[in-house]
Amino acid sequence: MPLPRGFHVRRLGRVLLTVAAVIAVAGVPLVAAAPASADTGPAGDAFYIPPNPLPAGSPGDVIWWRGSASPVGSARAWQVLYRSTTAAGTATAVSGTVLVPTAPFAGTRPVVAYAAGTQGWGDQCAPSKSIASNSFDEQFAVTNLLNRGWAVAVTDYPGLGTPGDETYNVGIPEGFAVLDSLRAATRLAPAALSPAAPMAIEGYSQGGAAAGWAAQQLPSYAPELRLAGIAAGGTPANLQAVARNINGTPFFAFLAGTAIGFNAAYPAAVALQSRLTPVGKAAVATLNGLCQLPALALFAGQRIENFTVGGVNPITVPAIAAVLNQNNLGTSRPTVPILQYHGLFDEVIPYSVENTLHNQWCAVGTRTQLRGYLAEHVLTQVVAQTDVTNYLSARLAGTPAPSNC
Repeated sequence: MPLPRGFHVRRLGRVLLTVAAVIAVAGVPLVAAAPASADTGPAGDAFYIPPNPLPAGSPGDVIWWRGSASPVGSARAWQVLYRSTTAAGTATAVSGTVLVPTAPFAGTRPVVAYAAGTQGWGDQCAPSKSIASNSFDEQFAVTNLLNRGWAVAVTDYPGLGTPGDETYNVGIPEGFAVLDSLRAATRLAPAALSPAAPMAIEGYSQGGAAAGWAAQQLPSYAPELRLAGIAAGGTPANLQAVARNINGTPFFAFLAGTAIGFNAAYPAAVALQSRLTPVGKAAVATLNGLCQLPALALFAGQRIENFTVGGVNPITVPAIAAVLNQNNLGTSRPTVPILQYHGLFDEVIPYSVENTLHNQWCAVGTRTQLRGYLAEHVLTQVVAQTDVTNYLSARLAGTPAPSNC
């Protein structure tokens, strides 16, 4: 049976990512670091099930932690379960990973939050699980940060790994989770990181939106964090524009997954089950257990109207449009400098979406630089890596940020 139309592009991208990963860690043995002693979290998947009720605390507080295998021999790793905040403003638990190089760092070691791109919708797809098994497809980017001597915090995002559906592509809780991963890293005792450390954020695709939301939320949600700069690329800043672009394409799974995510965050407004046909309900149930590549293959070429009652496109429903608009970037001013990077031939998220966001942030006074690359969606993340790490290094060193507003 032939692969779905366009699927070879995604597969090629994954091969390129794997090659980049090998290059990034050349000369560094992929061995498991010795787990930390005195773990405080339960064994197995019970680690991901938070206590009910959650213990009292503040966003970013570590609920429990345990030592984890590290895919980089020159770094130690811990899995963490930490407090964060939902789109409704209530407390929740989010899982993630903190990695710290074993080599000493001259001065205060910086801490960088890495916001991952789409991994999938089943709990087995959580970055903390794939990092521990050395199968994280964005490890090359994390390793590039570790090679600079920086500690790295990787959130799983709300609902991925932990109970419930992932709030996939819902920017508000994803931004909170990214900021709280930085707090959690500095509150993780065995990591020995300073809460006054200089900090940065890197994110691409889904992670680009999460990083952008963290930038917008920083002044009100986490003003104590010393965030020096953010690199956000391939950003789905306008969800309606992205939905129109990928409906009926090899990337339809991202659209269906976004419907799951918004239903998880805003169940009353979205009411997803009531809008789906029996075929649609079965499709959503299947997607909700898959990681990215199988999901793309299974749902390639589908249209959202094939699964809804009356063939209604949900983005036209006023209640759904309202919550989508709440999670579109560009409506408030980030106070931290930002590098935006995007493929000029991006077939998933049009370059125009990033360019519009750039203009919106410029208009409100954000110091932002937009770089375009002669590449499609996946390859752009690879070819931009040197620029991304150099940009963050300069911001962490205190060098004034460039802007092309």
